[in-house]
Amino acid sequence: MNRVFPFLSFRFILIGFLLIPGTTAAQDKVQGHLIVEDVLARPGTSVTLKAALIEKGLLGNRGLGGETVTFTVQGQHAGTALTGGDGRAFLEFKTHMRGNHKIVATVESSPRVESAEGKGNLASWERRRPILLVDCSVLVQEDGSNPLTALPGIASLGGLGKPQENAAHELSKLTEFYYNVVYVHDRPGTALHEIRAWLRQHEFPVGITRMVPQEGKALLAFMEKLKEGGWDNLEAAIGRTWEFAQTLVKNRVKTVIFPDPREKKKYPRRAKIVNSWKEVRKQL
Repeated sequence: MNRVFPFLSFRFILIGFLLIPGTTAAQDKVQGHLIVEDVLARPGTSVTLKAALIEKGLLGNRGLGGETVTFTVQGQHAGTALTGGDGRAFLEFKTHMRGNHKIVATVESSPRVESAEGKGNLASWERRRPILLVDCSVLVQEDGSNPLTALPGIASLGGLGKPQENAAHELSKLTEFYYNVVYVHDRPGTALHEIRAWLRQHEFPVGITRMVPQEGKALLAFMEKLKEGGWDNLEAAIGRTWEFAQTLVKNRVKTVIFPDPREKKKYPRRAKIVNSWKEVRKQL
C-alpha cells in the first residue's frame, strides 16, 4: 500500500496543476475594449485620431499599453500607432472630402490581449452648414428607469431604452440637407461609446457625441470651445431642461424644448415648447 500512495499523490498533483485556471497562454489573455473618439474637423486639415484600449474591472478601467492599434477611415488604411501606458493611441491624419467618415480601430490578438475593435466618426464638416445640438435625453422614451432620464447608473446598450416615436425619422429629415448634428449627454454612468452604439442601432443620423453636463456653465464652456475651434455656426438646439433652454436662448440659438414635468421653473419665452417629434421641424 505504501508503494501505491506516492504514485496516486503524484497523479492527483499533476491533474490539479493542469486544471488550475490561467496555466495556458490563451487563458492568460485579457479582454480589451477599444474606444474611439469622435473627431470634428474641416476638410483639408490635419487631425489626431484617438483610441483607448482598456480592460474593465470592478475597481475601474485599466489602460493596456504596448499594443498596436490599426486605424482605417472610410475603409481606407490610415496607419498604426502604439498604445502608451494609459492605453491611449494617437495617429495624425489629414482629412480630404467633406462628410461623416467612419473610423475603425482594431487591435489584433497578441500574447497578452484578445483582438478588439472600436468605431468612431470623423466629422469633416464645412462651416457654412449650421450645427444642431441635441440633448440625448430627448431621444429616449421616459419610463423612469433609463439612465439618460433618471439617476446616473451603470448602463448597457440594452438598458438605454427605446427611442422616442418619430425621433430618428424627424432628426434625419433635419440633417439630410441642412444641419450637422452634435449629440450631448451628461450621465457619467453611460459611456459615450454605448450612446454611439445605441444611436447606430436605432438609425439616428451620424454626428459627433460629447459628454457635457446639462448646467449653464458647462454648456457655455462647450459652446465657447466650439467657437475657439472655428465653429461659430451653432444655430439650433433641442433639449429638455430649463437651464439648457436658458443658456441656449441667451446665446441667440433657436431652442426647442421637450418640457421636463419635474421642473417648476417657467421656460424662457423664446424657447419653443413641443410634446412630440412631429412638431420639431415646424419650429426649426
